[in-house]
Amino acid sequence: MKLTPISAGHFHCDGGALFGVIPKVLWNKVYPSDENNFTQLTLRCLLVETGNHKILIETGIGNHYSEKYLQNNGVTSVTDLEESLSKTGHAADEITDVFFTHLHWDHCTGAARKTEGGLELVFQSAQMWCSRTQWEHAQVSNPREKAAFHREILDFLSDSGKLNFVENEGELFPGFEVCFFNGHTPGQMLPLLHTKDKTFFYTSDLIPTAANIPLLWIASYDLDPVKVMEEKEQFLEEVVEKDYVLFFVHDYYTECATVRKTEKGFALNEKMILTELI
Repeated sequence: MKLTPISAGHFHCDGGALFGVIPKVLWNKVYPSDENNFTQLTLRCLLVETGNHKILIETGIGNHYSEKYLQNNGVTSVTDLEESLSKTGHAADEITDVFFTHLHWDHCTGAARKTEGGLELVFQSAQMWCSRTQWEHAQVSNPREKAAFHREILDFLSDSGKLNFVENEGELFPGFEVCFFNGHTPGQMLPLLHTKDKTFFYTSDLIPTAANIPLLWIASYDLDPVKVMEEKEQFLEEVVEKDYVLFFVHDYYTECATVRKTEKGFALNEKMILTELI
């Protein structure tokens, strides 16, 4: 298995939204914000080459949104994804599979491209994957989460005939195991990647940044904060016990990290970059 980070650009969000009830005087020490309280975030996809598959985890935002919308969300680029792929020696038509942890706009809408003639698939040779629970939830959602699902794009992905629904946890591709987490949004599907020497966990929005490792440091975006804490606690026990490496989708400053358990709970152990580990 070969792992390659792929950038889909950067954006920002309100620091209070990223850390929920944790006071700014605490979180700002470990994850800084600007004068408007915005925290810098990234869109860090991951290319997984295993067996005969080239799997792209997440696709970022894409070119669908107005300039005002992009400015309001601090989006720095809508072309980084394909440029980043190219810099690593890969092309969009080489991707065999696109894996969505969930269907919020910043994780999946970059799988389609807006053209003068309408929408088209960016990865035209690829099958796409999300959990059935997340797809069904996205159809109904709720007033608070509704804006995160961009219906036109999701319907286009489904109508392409290439969107597949995963119903069970377990191995989806060689060495590529999926686990379900429901607190952030029902049916968030996160991969455990078993390489020869280490196991990597793509955290997506269960643990969006290394600063979110402590149990109570959860985002206001989570639909069910109590469930998120329960899921985090149970899974972080496994992370510590088996020495998994966390790979962060949104942490602007930290690509990977390990976790330790202290008398006060779970904490960041060591920061690292992927190329140091593989």
